[in-house]
This record gives sequence, C-alpha cells and structure tokens, in this order.
Amino acid sequence: MPSRAFHRYSLFTLAVGVVLVWWGAAVTTEDVGLAVPDWPLCYGRVNPEGWYTVPALLLEHGHRWIATTIGFLVLGMYYWQFAKFRPGLVEGVGIVLCAFGFLVLIYMGALVMAAVIAVLGLAWLVMKWYVQRWPLLRGLTTLALMLVVFQASLGGLRVLKMSDPLGVTHGTLGQLFFCLLVFIAFASSRTWTDGRLVLTIKEAAQARFWTLALFFAVFGQLVLGATLRHTQRLHLAASDILTTKGQWLPPTSPADVFLLFAHKYWGFTVALLILFVAVRSRRWLVTLPTMRPVATLLMIMPTIQVALGIFVILTGKSFWVTNFHVLNGLALLALTSLLVATFWGDKLTRADEGEADPA
Repeated sequence: MPSRAFHRYSLFTLAVGVVLVWWGAAVTTEDVGLAVPDWPLCYGRVNPEGWYTVPALLLEHGHRWIATTIGFLVLGMYYWQFAKFRPGLVEGVGIVLCAFGFLVLIYMGALVMAAVIAVLGLAWLVMKWYVQRWPLLRGLTTLALMLVVFQASLGGLRVLKMSDPLGVTHGTLGQLFFCLLVFIAFASSRTWTDGRLVLTIKEAAQARFWTLALFFAVFGQLVLGATLRHTQRLHLAASDILTTKGQWLPPTSPADVFLLFAHKYWGFTVALLILFVAVRSRRWLVTLPTMRPVATLLMIMPTIQVALGIFVILTGKSFWVTNFHVLNGLALLALTSLLVATFWGDKLTRADEGEADPA
C-alpha cells in the first residue's frame, strides 16, 4: 500500500507542475521562448548576472529552473518506489546515466542515436514492467522519469533548432506529463487503494468509452490551441467571435484563419461533450462519492473556458486572460484523465455481482 508520505510528496510535485505550466504558458504568451539563444546554459553561464531583473530572461530562464526542480522531484519519486522493491544498483545508476547521455546526444545534435536510445528505453520499460510484474507506482514513476528527460530534450531542441513544431510538441507533451503526475498522485491516494466503484457491465463499458473519448477530444483541442499559440504569437488571424474573418466556414487556405476557426468550433463541441460526460459521471460515481466533485467541476469549467476564449479574442490576447485560458484547459484535461483512471482502474471498477458474467 502506498505511504501517506509519498502521496503528499506527489501532491507537492503536482503543485510545482502547475507553476511550471503557468510559467511555460507565460513564456509563449509573451513570445520570449527564444530570449536565451543557447541551451542548457544561458548566454554561456549557469546564471547570467542579474537575469532575474530582465523580464524576458526571468520568464525563459526561470522556466528552465522550475523545470529542473520538477526533474529532481520526479527523480526522487522514482528512487522512492525503486528502493521499495529489491532494487538492483545497476538499474538505478544506469537509468540516470542513460538519461544524462541522452541529453548530451541531443545537445550534440546526434538525434538519430538519441531516438534509438529513446525507443530502446521505452521497450526496456514495457518489458520490465510486464515480466517483473511491477506494482503500478513503480512503473508510473519510471515512465515519469523517462518523460521528464524527453521533455527537457524537446525544450532544448526548441531553442537550438528554433522550430515551431518542436515548440508545439514540447507544449502538448508537457500537458500529458502533467496528467501522468495527476495519475501518480491519484494512484497513491486512499481513494485508489480503498475505494469501491460498483457498476453494471454495461455501465462500466459506457463509462470507459465516453471518458476515454472525452480525453482524446480535450487533448485534440489543446493540440490545436498549442499550434495556434506558436503560429499566431503577436495577434490572432481574426477578431470576430462567431464567424472567422467574416465567414462561417473559412477555406483551408490561409491555414492560420482555418486553424483559428477549428480551435473555436471544436472548443464549443468539446465543451458540450464534457457536460454530457460529466452529467453521466455523476451517476456512475454514486458509490465513490470522493470522486463526484471531479464530475461537478467538469460541469462548471467548460463555460469558464469558453468565456475565457472569447475574452482572449476581445482583449487581443491579454496576458492574464490568455494564461488562465491555458491553465483552465489543462485543468479540464487533468480532470478528464482522473475520470479515465477511475473507470479504467481495475482496483476501483468492479461489476455489480448481480450483473457479472458467471465465467
């Protein structure tokens, strides 16, 4: 059973993750992602003198320091779980050395070799997790350590290659990584270990289908939003609300106008889907009352998100409005991932005895 201390540690890591996402959103909103031309150093130094007094450097270099903090916190998570299950010293030291070597290869531009190492590392994780029957937290923390290294490498490549696609990938992977931190905190909670969610076979199937579909729908919207933020940094392609450049259905060219249209109207669609799933989840979670507030929040937050999106357009991408729009979108994805974990978690979801298959 997970310790209470580890659960509190995971919640603290999650809180730092919120700060990291906010800070990263601020970097993109203020368009200072390339304020520092080198990586991993900053103008050739670990800390340039007076960097915190320059707004652009405070955002960009500060983002790196918060990301470094998250990296060490995740490393602590990994070793916490690693030490509980008869560890071999080779694995613990080896994974850290491989991670460091991976970052060195990224810096040197040996991207093919780095990609090979990444694939081999993922294959190693899958095989070890399956063959050795790792407990859930053992596998999740190892995956989190791998992802945080990969995320750091994407951030570095974004600077070295000055690539918008890498920036979009870095932003969207960061949101998935945050969901993984949410899952780790949830899997170490008493709700996960002691809760009981009783559903009929039909209800369990519906809950799993709709929550997973919702997660992909919300994530797709966040990918559109990240692409929009990296390609329309200074101003949006259009400033009208219901139409886009005066058209209800703009052509696919120019791409920036159509991207804005897709983000707006897919956002409306996702908001309705969230409300639909949230209402049904309230009923599915009746035997697990500690998780019902998640569904309640999901009934409120889509309206806030749509309103924030409208004000982003009306205010011409105001800093605070835009950042809260990003943060609220992340919260929607994180809460949706909690529902997915709840209904797909074998430790929680059990068929009602009266409806269960005799086999």
